[in-house]
Amino acid sequence: MRMFLLVSLAFFSILLSPSARTAADGWVAVSSDAYLQLEDDDLRRNQGVSGFLDGIAVSQLRFSENGFDWHLIRFTNPAKPDGPLWMVPHDDENAAFDAMIAAVKEYGGVGIAVNSGPGSLRRQAGYGPCGVRLAKSSSCDPNRNFDHHTPLFTSAFLSQRVPGQPVIALHTNTHGFSGDGQGGRGEITIVDRDAYRRGEIKPRDGGLFAIQPRPEMANYDTLGLTAYLASEGKPPKDAEKCGRAIADAGVHFWHERVIQSDGSMSNYLVLNQPDIPYFNAESRDDIDLALSASRHAIMVKAYIERCMSGNQPAS
Repeated sequence: MRMFLLVSLAFFSILLSPSARTAADGWVAVSSDAYLQLEDDDLRRNQGVSGFLDGIAVSQLRFSENGFDWHLIRFTNPAKPDGPLWMVPHDDENAAFDAMIAAVKEYGGVGIAVNSGPGSLRRQAGYGPCGVRLAKSSSCDPNRNFDHHTPLFTSAFLSQRVPGQPVIALHTNTHGFSGDGQGGRGEITIVDRDAYRRGEIKPRDGGLFAIQPRPEMANYDTLGLTAYLASEGKPPKDAEKCGRAIADAGVHFWHERVIQSDGSMSNYLVLNQPDIPYFNAESRDDIDLALSASRHAIMVKAYIERCMSGNQPAS
């Protein structure tokens, strides 16, 4: 038994390098009177909201890796420590941040947000390789930076996950998609893009349209997703069951097919740690932040109630 424990510890040490362990252990508590000193636009934006961080403990982590200086802010619920790991990697997705704080309060666990500075930037400035992209760049998308080449950044998030709990990522999604004829950008949508251009509305490959969605959930830019390996041919049975249950709850759902990593957390986990449950909630980006955040709440509720059992991921 002792030998087994020693081998297990040695193996874990290999996976988590000394530098990665240093970053993961370097969180510093932040008192409530020092929140604004963090120069985070989300905290500044909510400074006048009564009770916004009531019951939440705040800490920060700063480190440098591959030419980029990172600042992560952690939000924990001491009264409910055993909840999911919530993450908001894009600093410009304000509704996702607000939804994360509400989720940590309601469901517990740990929330981590990337702070790119007071300007609410989507990408982190610096100069070096970003995640799976080894060519040097002057900026890095945080949600393309999860990789074995970035052990500090990756472990800073995953080291905070409570065993048995899922990772739940919150994002806001721009209107439409590139080539939709309406000025849309990006590619996250529940519809088949080629069919849409032909005037046909049908779900994209791996997608499920919501059943009787509420009006605010009916748009094609709001959806939940999980990832599966293309080499497996189709999603695992539990993922198929989860997707169907979420669609039945009135939420569009997409099974993301992964061939090779794009550096996102969903891709990293399905390729490297498939035992960790993952759910991504994409809410359409609207001027009304409360509306966008409310969609996150609906998607999170559907996932937790229909795809989890108690504090454990459903099988």
